[in-house]
Amino acid sequence: MTPTLRILDTGLAPARWNVAMTAALVRLHCAGEAADTLRLHRYPRCVLIGNGQRLAEAVDLAYCRRRGIEMARRVTGGGAVFMSPAMLAWDIVLDRRRHAGGLDDLTRRICEAVAAGLAQLGAAASFAPPNAVTIDGRKISGSSGYVEGRSAVLQGTVLIEDDATEMAAALALPEADLRQRVSCLAASLGTVPAMAKVQAALVQALAQRLDMRPEPAEPDKAERTLAKQMLDEEIGTDDYVIGEDRHVLEAAP
Repeated sequence: MTPTLRILDTGLAPARWNVAMTAALVRLHCAGEAADTLRLHRYPRCVLIGNGQRLAEAVDLAYCRRRGIEMARRVTGGGAVFMSPAMLAWDIVLDRRRHAGGLDDLTRRICEAVAAGLAQLGAAASFAPPNAVTIDGRKISGSSGYVEGRSAVLQGTVLIEDDATEMAAALALPEADLRQRVSCLAASLGTVPAMAKVQAALVQALAQRLDMRPEPAEPDKAERTLAKQMLDEEIGTDDYVIGEDRHVLEAAP
């Protein structure tokens, strides 16, 4: 019998809520209380910093405050990333015992599936090891993953529209340098694809590559309750997000 891949579409939601929902899904999956899941979601304009980063060293705080750009801290490591509604984000949480080869192999399979899904839309996308999808050598999708207990977790994005100017400013990066490394799906296709078409292409390609049957669903009560608890008491608090840089944030114009 083909195993089921639960598909959640939680839409556009605040940055800290999205981080909390990912953490809740992983915690419950590790405990055997949540099914293998692909969650599609989007962020407002925000910067997500890694678990171990200093906020003031990763973000142009003054610019972000002026522009109303949210700030959140992931539960995972890595560098700061800029997100916006012009990007599609995804989490995939799987029972790693079903997928031989470890996290590196699973990352390759997932990225190859993302590339295949984007190719269905007409983009000349390809997997770029270790964890990216590119078009003409420029990244349009990046991902990161980790293993926790029985769960393998991958998170990624697809850049759909050009947002490089805001991205560069929020992260205090030279825009020209960023544009040499990053592109978007609309630039490849010559038009902005409908979000629903991008999502459908990714769901089909990922389910096929993982040999699983996609099944649309909604987050259950336990997931929503735990996400709210983590948002209120941990991940969503200023102490967690800002940490020792509170004085820098307060001083920013």
